[in-house]
Amino acid sequence: MRISGSGRSGRSRVSQADIARQAGVTQAAVSMILRDRADGIPEATRERVLAIARELGYRADPLARRLANGRSQIIGVFTYEKVFPVAHRTFYHRFLLGIEEAAEAHDQDLLLFTSAAGRRDGNSGGVRTIYASGENKLRLADAAVLLGRDEIPAELEQLSADQYPFVFIGRRFLADGREVPSVAPDYAAATRALTQRFAALGHRKIAYLGADQSLPASIDRLSAITASELDAQLHFAPVSEVDEALLHRLLDAGVTGLMLENSEYAELVGGLATKVGADRNAHLSLAVAGLTEEDGADTPWSGFTVPGYRIGHLAVEDLLAQLEGAPPGCRLVPCPEAPGRTLTAVPR
Repeated sequence: MRISGSGRSGRSRVSQADIARQAGVTQAAVSMILRDRADGIPEATRERVLAIARELGYRADPLARRLANGRSQIIGVFTYEKVFPVAHRTFYHRFLLGIEEAAEAHDQDLLLFTSAAGRRDGNSGGVRTIYASGENKLRLADAAVLLGRDEIPAELEQLSADQYPFVFIGRRFLADGREVPSVAPDYAAATRALTQRFAALGHRKIAYLGADQSLPASIDRLSAITASELDAQLHFAPVSEVDEALLHRLLDAGVTGLMLENSEYAELVGGLATKVGADRNAHLSLAVAGLTEEDGADTPWSGFTVPGYRIGHLAVEDLLAQLEGAPPGCRLVPCPEAPGRTLTAVPR
């Protein structure tokens, strides 16, 4: 094991062999004493070795110490989209906070990977890829947490084939239908409970409004909606394309409640619904199928909250369990209900 430092010898690097020569003992004895495993070595010898180590400016190489145990004690975090730096009111902030605090609690360091190859356009954003130069850069870490919407399916296939320990935040599937190791919000159960709240308040026709129907999270939501007793319309459009005309069409169809993918839609639709409702003497109840914890416990929006902090924390714990020999698994985390004030009974 190499150490860095300087002492009376004036050298910038000092080895255990240097200490052994000056102390008149074997290098193996020095190694045991410095690792506090000096059973059977006289106390006087131990004190002499430690004194010489201090005199020479001994500082253990942390990487060498870790690798001696077969691990770097580094957990990687790879993001398929830009999430650093993050404002407090972003979807990923609480996930990252949970990852960070769990890693610290387990004496693990974090290493952020941002490998990119190619350009989506001439000005910004490379395609995030784990195998940017043909090799798995994540191997610098013992294991890794992956997150982001724009994953490359072939990379998840390769990581699984290589048996590299990883956990994806959110559900993802391989080509043969197997689910990759993951920790994810239980969108299906939370959405099912939300449809029951709509029904209990007298709603029979609702609409769902979101951005992408192909993501596993959206599929889970939609499966719960379509399996419910409600007559549901499904609409997919970016926030920028949501307008008053859409709300008029929904009211014409007899819709009384809107389930929205996130609070960004809610903030836009809430304003539009107030104006359209006043024009037509009508009311639309709103609920958000995925509030963030940053929206706060006192949010006016009804719906359910994605427990990002707990998911990030559990992702690290599941990674460490894999490193200890536990089989990779998939975990669904319950989403707490947000009572709010925007989901109300259908007027009689």
